[in-house]
Amino acid sequence: MNNQQKSPAAVLTAWQILASLGESLMIVDRDYRVIWFKEPLMEAYKPGVNPVGQPCYRVFADRDTPCSSACPVRPMFADGRPHSVERHFVTTAGEEVWREARAYPIVDRRGVVAFAARISFDITHRKKRQSRLEGELMTLERSLEEMNRFQLDELPFQPAGGSPLTKRELEVLRLTAQGLSKPRIAHVLGISQNTVKRHVVNIFNKLGVNDRAQAAVWAARQGLV
Repeated sequence: MNNQQKSPAAVLTAWQILASLGESLMIVDRDYRVIWFKEPLMEAYKPGVNPVGQPCYRVFADRDTPCSSACPVRPMFADGRPHSVERHFVTTAGEEVWREARAYPIVDRRGVVAFAARISFDITHRKKRQSRLEGELMTLERSLEEMNRFQLDELPFQPAGGSPLTKRELEVLRLTAQGLSKPRIAHVLGISQNTVKRHVVNIFNKLGVNDRAQAAVWAARQGLV
């Protein structure tokens, strides 16, 4: 295939590909001098400053020596492998922000690491979502621990005139009453969705109810939620 037949994607240069990655990209040499950069946030906190030719740690961190724990570039140059770090800070408006920075080696023709490509991403949404999920799981674990303290052969877990609920059925009932879907209950308890459905059917039959709302009301009245 000659050049006239190549698609636009086939003739992209390495720099064009790098420039399309991430929100922030910087190339530095082994002396930490910036040789190329794309930093959308640059104008926000240092308008008019051109970092090319200057040490990255001086321009971006106001330091006199290379950064250590706050930047992945230094360890990448030390062992030649990709590294990543996360940073958390609060803006002047009081908003929490998380960013992830990754450093990748760029080697010369001899295979020696000559430059570092530092790519930075905003991961605030991911971190907040992870924090919410971790909090929810902790709440569920505490709920299950509290429920397991009860003796299954004691009231109020035995419906009047019906068969007693098993330990697993109590777990499913409590999570159902807390609003979890069948897939989430299956994930929390480490069982299949079909097994959850079977437990739900058994619970409805034993309680004499027809839906999740009625089961949740029964569980709340018995102090399970």
